[in-house]
Amino acid sequence: MRGQRGVTVVGSAHVAAPVDQVELALGVEILRADAAASFTDAAVSVSAVLAILADGGVDSRHVRTTDLHLGPRTTYRDNQEVLIGYACGQRLIAVLGALGALPELLGRLAVSGVEGVRFEGISFSASDVTSFAERARAQAMADAHSKAQHLAALAGRVLGPVVAIREQQPGGRPFPMAKRELAMDTAMAVATGDTEVSASVEVHFELV
Repeated sequence: MRGQRGVTVVGSAHVAAPVDQVELALGVEILRADAAASFTDAAVSVSAVLAILADGGVDSRHVRTTDLHLGPRTTYRDNQEVLIGYACGQRLIAVLGALGALPELLGRLAVSGVEGVRFEGISFSASDVTSFAERARAQAMADAHSKAQHLAALAGRVLGPVVAIREQQPGGRPFPMAKRELAMDTAMAVATGDTEVSASVEVHFELV
């Protein structure tokens, strides 16, 4: 937009979208003296975790493996690298569409006794942000127009038509409002909150 006469402004807006799905990251890792035993026992633990997820209502199409590893694990003793065994594991991502099922599922995983399981992360999102993105975009354009109009008035000019628009990369992040806590019998609570849908536009106006 450089080289164009007029005024260029950036308009931005943030819209809260209700969370309706959660992504749960689980890790499974087994350490054994030999690689074969590590692989076999890790497979047993992964199968057990998948069974718990299925019993908790998670569709198998919404569970995926993002990492699979098998290799030696070493440490240093007296300045020498020493083999302590072989580690085998997976990282699983499960997407739940029913938030109400999350507390019970977390409880089942926590008390299952499955060897080598750990929680690696949890994130909340809105499954369909299209309408919220459109609303944020409209508000961002209104913000840009308001800023440009103010600048034109300060300069003693009249704001003209839009010459060019460039939408900047949108973003999304957890937005702590209207939190809903999902309580478990074990007194664990998960606050879902809302997610924030952002829009930012760079707009060039003529000045007349």
